[in-house]
Amino acid sequence: MCGDLDEQEWIDDELFERFIELTQRFGVVAESNANGGPSQLDSEDARKKYMDDLFKAGLTRCLNDAASLPNGERMDAVAGQAIVFARLAGFLTAQFPPEVDLFRTVTGAVFDGHSEPATLR
Repeated sequence: MCGDLDEQEWIDDELFERFIELTQRFGVVAESNANGGPSQLDSEDARKKYMDDLFKAGLTRCLNDAASLPNGERMDAVAGQAIVFARLAGFLTAQFPPEVDLFRTVTGAVFDGHSEPATLR
């Protein structure tokens, strides 16, 4: 069992190093004092809270960016944001080997998100 943990940590390190290299090609580097990030994701509740907080942070950024634009341009920005986040989702899923099949999970999340506004009315 200990060997499995060591291998999992090694795989995590290898994939994350590659992720860092790829993000740097976009000029993106991790901030040393990033606020609001998770300290651990070792429980289902911690993971859910992190994902909910990240969703709200992204949604807040989208709303604020669109709200700063003049009338007639705001929903165009929202459409562009949807495309950018889809691109980001694709980029993130590409960081994993195909057998992880994260793409299917992400596609399901897109469908869930698409139906969410109807449940909020």
